[in-house]
Amino acid sequence: MAQNNTIDDLNRLVSVNKNAEAGFASAAESVKNSELETLFGNYAKQHSKFATELQDEVRRLKGDITDSGTFGGALHRSWMDLKAALSGGAAATSILKSCEGAEQSVEVAYIDAVDANPSGQTHALITKQRAQIEGFRTHLARLVGETKDGVEFQKNE
Repeated sequence: MAQNNTIDDLNRLVSVNKNAEAGFASAAESVKNSELETLFGNYAKQHSKFATELQDEVRRLKGDITDSGTFGGALHRSWMDLKAALSGGAAATSILKSCEGAEQSVEVAYIDAVDANPSGQTHALITKQRAQIEGFRTHLARLVGETKDGVEFQKNE
């Protein structure tokens, strides 16, 4: 029973990471600043790697990889806010704020998975990824803070 719950949690995290990958990839395509393009592109690649690692862990546990498609309402709203910002041609600041909020929701999904007390190797994987995601969110929050202090991201020529 506990292993089935762990597999379900891992599949949810796969879905969360795939959504984060798509969100950051869209942000990278939409923002008109090469520094942020690179940052968002790197975060998209990292979330893709996380999803692959989580799928490998599901396989190791002899579980089925599913597209749970279900994740918390806050997470879904965060990525929808990002999509809205992108479709409206939002400025870098708005895109940064949306990405920060979405990444904060990703972090909450990881906290929930760790709180479910997975064992051994699974716990180590989730904890390692969560620490990196916390670093992403902290970096995004710092960039948002800088924009509040008047720093502007120059548009590409």
